[in-house]
Amino acid sequence: MAPSHNGSKMAKNGTQAAISPQRDPAATNRTMLTAKFRQGESMPVKPHLPDAEADVPPHVIRQVLQLVASHGHSPERLCKGLGFTPENLCDANFRVSYRQTSLLVRRAMQRWGDPAIGIATGARQTVVCFGLPGLGMLTCATLGEAFQYLIKYQRAAGALTINEMSILDEHHFVTEVSTRFHDPELEPFFIEEIFVSGVEVSRALVGSHFRPARLELRYPRPEYAAAYSEYFRCPVIFNAPLNRLICDMAWYHCPLPTHDRYMRDSLQAQIDELLEQDTPRNDLVESIMNELRGSIDEVPALAMIGEALNLSERTLRRRLAALDTSYQRLVDQVRYECALDLLKRSDMPLVDIAMATGFTDARNFRRAFKRWCGMLPNQIRQGAPAPRMLMPERAAAATA
Repeated sequence: MAPSHNGSKMAKNGTQAAISPQRDPAATNRTMLTAKFRQGESMPVKPHLPDAEADVPPHVIRQVLQLVASHGHSPERLCKGLGFTPENLCDANFRVSYRQTSLLVRRAMQRWGDPAIGIATGARQTVVCFGLPGLGMLTCATLGEAFQYLIKYQRAAGALTINEMSILDEHHFVTEVSTRFHDPELEPFFIEEIFVSGVEVSRALVGSHFRPARLELRYPRPEYAAAYSEYFRCPVIFNAPLNRLICDMAWYHCPLPTHDRYMRDSLQAQIDELLEQDTPRNDLVESIMNELRGSIDEVPALAMIGEALNLSERTLRRRLAALDTSYQRLVDQVRYECALDLLKRSDMPLVDIAMATGFTDARNFRRAFKRWCGMLPNQIRQGAPAPRMLMPERAAAATA
């Protein structure tokens, strides 16, 4: 994302995906297949594409599904073939990719019929919808500090755009937004959603009288442009060089009533630690692991997983191999995550943890656990930090 041409940068997410300057053949192929996705067919998976990284919480998807459900449409049908169900969205650890989100949004736009769906989606967001970053915002002293904190963890807050905040001049600050991927059809949706949600949260934090000084948008004036003026209550400029929301500096320094200087540092430190543990996965991998989490005590056959994802067993094996992993590797990963959670958060005997994670006895469980991380279960129980799961070659060495 190009930085603001005026002013100094305040905060920016450090892990940005590359933005395509123009549509490539792969993107063209995805566009040609959109009609199929709208009918509920399964999502194709192309390994190693950045838009297939399941790296954001499904906050936008949740709001879109609630919106279309309120108009009588089926959330289950909108999710069909995308690798998740509406129930999966209640899992705090569940992540989705840009590709999954964009396909669902296209389906929702077709069914809902209102082109201003991005504005309607953003208007449903609250500070709680941002998850842990939203909680961190509440501890901040001012509105500006709160949004700097949000931008620091924008991906964890569910942002599907690249956002940064900077000083424009002595009287104004600016939030600049660009799309992570070249997708002209959906750019208005994602830009509307992020700007509207930001204004919605600002009004919740400092009062309904909050309004920006000016909104600048890269795309042409849509037929529903009046909705922009009605919501933002400020001049709106289309066909601008950048997507920017410009606000008076007085708002930046506006104090938050929820600020607690005694709790801010300690609470934010705890939130920081939790957020930094998040690691993105491919959306196919995340979908399979999500299926496994609900039945890890009796692991389903890969063919059954394929049925849930509208993919054949052979196709799943081939695509997992292309991602340098396997079904057994994912089963082990989910078992390890489940075992760690039970070891740290319960007093269950090892034999019960073994049964809960799909083993017949504690001895086999201990051997598998040592292979997964190079440590024994009792070491975790005694307070040792839980290591990341070992790669296959290192796991073999750990049990040698």
